[in-house]
Amino acid sequence: MDVRIKAFQEATESFLYLARIDMAALKEKLGDERLVDGLQNGRAQKFEYTTELCWKAIKVFLKEKEGVDEAAPKIIIKAYYRGGYSTEGDYLLLLEAVEDRNRLSHIYDAATFNSILARLPGYAALFARVSAQLIKDIE
Repeated sequence: MDVRIKAFQEATESFLYLARIDMAALKEKLGDERLVDGLQNGRAQKFEYTTELCWKAIKVFLKEKEGVDEAAPKIIIKAYYRGGYSTEGDYLLLLEAVEDRNRLSHIYDAATFNSILARLPGYAALFARVSAQLIKDIE
C-alpha cells in the first residue's frame, strides 16, 4: 500500500476520534474555555491535514488504477467520482471539505469557524468511507 494512502488511513482514524468528542460536555467538565478553544483549534488543524491527505491518497489511487495524473484537488475528486468510486453525495461533500479546508486559512470570525467545526463529524464519516474504499479497491 502506498505510504500516502496509509497516512490518510491513519489520519482518518485519529480524526474520527476527535470529531466525535462532545466539546460542550468537555467544556462543562473541564471548566476551562481556553483549553477547549485549543482543542477546537487542534480539531480544525487535524481536519485540514486529513483533507489534504484525502485528495492526495485519491490522486495516488487514480494514477495507479486509471492512469489519471492531475494536480488540483477538485479535478482529482471529480475524476474519482467519474470513475465510479464515489456517490454523488460523497463527491459533493468532498468538494465542500476542500472548500472548508481553504476557508480555515482565511477565517476572521468565530461564526464561520464554528459552522465548519459543526461539519467535522460528517467529514470524518466521509473520510472513513473514502479510506475503506481506497483500501478495498487497491488490493
